[in-house]
Amino acid sequence: NEPSIWYEFVLETAKSAKKKGLKNVLVTNGFINEDPLNELLPYIDAVNIDVKGFTEKYYKDICKGLLEPVKRTVEIAAKKCHVEITTLVVTNLNDDIEEIGRIASWISGIDRNIPLHLSRYFPNYKLSNAPTSENTLIKAKEESKKYLNYVYVGNLWGYDNSTYCPNCKKTVIKRDLTVSMDGIKNGRCKYCGREIPLVYDKNL
Repeated sequence: NEPSIWYEFVLETAKSAKKKGLKNVLVTNGFINEDPLNELLPYIDAVNIDVKGFTEKYYKDICKGLLEPVKRTVEIAAKKCHVEITTLVVTNLNDDIEEIGRIASWISGIDRNIPLHLSRYFPNYKLSNAPTSENTLIKAKEESKKYLNYVYVGNLWGYDNSTYCPNCKKTVIKRDLTVSMDGIKNGRCKYCGREIPLVYDKNL
């Protein structure tokens, strides 16, 4: 469920967790007013925001919401904590490669180090469109990589989602059945020293 619908509980829990030295990660659709967002963000270490499409028509017709408030949430959060973006790529609705490129281009205008997750859609409940094709996701990733340093494909079994240093291109985080961070040292690529902007144990 969307955490902002029980905002007061989330805020108080985040405060308590912070006092205990815990990390807080918020996963949200980004549809929240500016004042409560600014009150919450000091207690959030990382936030994953859904940017479900990049047209007001898609948000109005499919999501029954608005795009601009979501964009504003991303822009505000990126100044306060680690931000990642997820876009569910839905067949024949928001799978246009140029549109996905516009999402990536807009994100890069904020920070090209913001990771973008392009998730594969599967039919469920009231939406029966065909599952997103593997080819569409790969093309979408290639287009997004023109603008962003970190782009991942989700819900596609067997696809490489390791993290590579944008500078030397070596693997810094290997993701398979397990996760290995052997390429990270003191928050940087151990091969070339470039900072890798993630939230993790700084002793790594």
